[in-house]
Amino acid sequence: KMVMMASSLIRRQITGRIGLYVRHQPPPPTRSLSTLVELRLPIYGRRSHESESSYSVRPPFQYRTFTSVPPPPISTDNANNNDVNDGDGLKCLTYKEMYSLLQLKTYERQEIDEALTKLTSSPSSAAEGPEDQPPTVTEAGVVRYLETSLSSSSVGLPHETPRDVAHRVLRTLDSYGSRTVGDAGDKLHGASESLDVKALMPITSSMLLVGSCVGMISPIMPYIVANLDLTTAEFGYVISAFGLAKLIGNIPSAILVERHGRKPYLVYSLLAVGAGTAGIGFAGGLDQLIACRLAIGFGVASLSTAATLSITDISTPNNRASTMAPVMAAFAAGTALGPAVGGLLADGVGLKATFSLVGGAFLANSVLNGVFLSETQSRAGVGSRFVDGREAEGKEKETVGDAFRSAIGQWKPLLKNPKVRNAIILNSCYWISLSGSQMTLLPLLLTAPEGFAMTAASLGKVYAGMSAVQVVGSQPLALLTDKIGKRPVIVAGSALVGGSILALTQCTTLETAAAALGMWAVGGVFLSTAPIAYVSDLVEEGERAQAIALLRTMGDVGLLLGATCTGALADLSSIEGAMGFSGGFLLTATTWYVAREGFLAKLSAASKLK
Repeated sequence: KMVMMASSLIRRQITGRIGLYVRHQPPPPTRSLSTLVELRLPIYGRRSHESESSYSVRPPFQYRTFTSVPPPPISTDNANNNDVNDGDGLKCLTYKEMYSLLQLKTYERQEIDEALTKLTSSPSSAAEGPEDQPPTVTEAGVVRYLETSLSSSSVGLPHETPRDVAHRVLRTLDSYGSRTVGDAGDKLHGASESLDVKALMPITSSMLLVGSCVGMISPIMPYIVANLDLTTAEFGYVISAFGLAKLIGNIPSAILVERHGRKPYLVYSLLAVGAGTAGIGFAGGLDQLIACRLAIGFGVASLSTAATLSITDISTPNNRASTMAPVMAAFAAGTALGPAVGGLLADGVGLKATFSLVGGAFLANSVLNGVFLSETQSRAGVGSRFVDGREAEGKEKETVGDAFRSAIGQWKPLLKNPKVRNAIILNSCYWISLSGSQMTLLPLLLTAPEGFAMTAASLGKVYAGMSAVQVVGSQPLALLTDKIGKRPVIVAGSALVGGSILALTQCTTLETAAAALGMWAVGGVFLSTAPIAYVSDLVEEGERAQAIALLRTMGDVGLLLGATCTGALADLSSIEGAMGFSGGFLLTATTWYVAREGFLAKLSAASKLK
């Protein structure tokens, strides 16, 4: 009896495994009689409750329909679950796949309803039909949409037919609770406005740790300069090396992240940043210090690109700002916490040990990213690449040279827009002033023995306070920006930063210096988001990505020029004199911007009168 029971159990397990395997395989290329019979074998082995008539040979597509046996209940939470299916192996579409199928651009409710109407049996009659008969998505409507509107595109996985995709669409709408255009539109629009917290939390936690590690370095760099006996100009070269590496690495990083995915560069870039940071503590001269800063710059270029694209992957135009806000706030909170910790470590264990610990922290963060982060990039036929997957694969073959030529070709038309050009020039001037004053001269000014003579711990508190102002003031100032407009905020922020730099050169007590630094931090909050938002508003949707890339690239150019030129100027005159020049330069650029914008406004008013 035991042998018979074991034999029966093994037979049932083998039969069930074969049935599970066959049901999850893609449909065969041909559907001959032998193929259909082979697909039915697992059902016979399971001794299904179906009648014998259900085992008869069916037409090619009918054996995959859902009319013979009702499918089991399907989870309605398919936003991030790409494995929802029943016995025939067909999966529900995720929200990203539905958005891709509907070819959405603005994600507004009207656009979603219009796109869903195309999936009804008769789009024209559905749009004008009576209210007691709401338009409903049908299989015939989805197939017609695929064969007409998307006839030149690759849709879904290679083995899927239009009817397979139509079945998946209907099953997805059933999981929403209704196939009507109104109910499905409510579900899709609501999902486009909600945050993907599960995917967002690991990225946010990672950026909190990265910000903390970055903040730890700020208060102890001046002591590296003192130990190596560097001049102010040489320290400027060290700062500008970071900007140079970031400038060179931006476009190659974009290509590599697009080609290999986001997660690898959220992991390996931290290794480069950690190695460069640890190497600073053991650098024996200017050349070694610059090499370490170059490694950090290339790592940060890859890290920032991968993080930005990860946020873009898990968001829509309706929730992109809300998705980015926690990540930016986490990084700012990390930079607020890091300087105080870095200053205390430097005073307690020494410079080399501090840099080694920070480098080890980057290594640990890299390991955590490798374990907890998930790849957000969609592969061909899945996710946001559900439509035109094969065309997207072709873009992966783009070379770095092609990317540079493509970027320059798209930047020329953008620079012909005078408002975009003026905003980019002012933003570049801001980064020239910021890199020269805050990144190069400010730590030297505050730690100078003949000046404020701050210790590493005290300097860490200063940087922590400025970062805390950014954390606390970012949301209220963002609301103010939306209320009064981006351009006035840009002007006010530039004037605040420029005036604060000039005021700091005249401060003789810590109290007055703290007030000037506080106003400086408020101006920095104004300029952290307003330029990007303003330039985004000035261009079309298709030009937005390149407009932001142009704005950031010119900002990196400003970072490179500002640190180098201001450091050399400080050697020729003094730190206070070079700091005053940075503040005056930004105020002059702000005045020029106001005059240019006023001139453009007058020209626009005159043209309207004509």
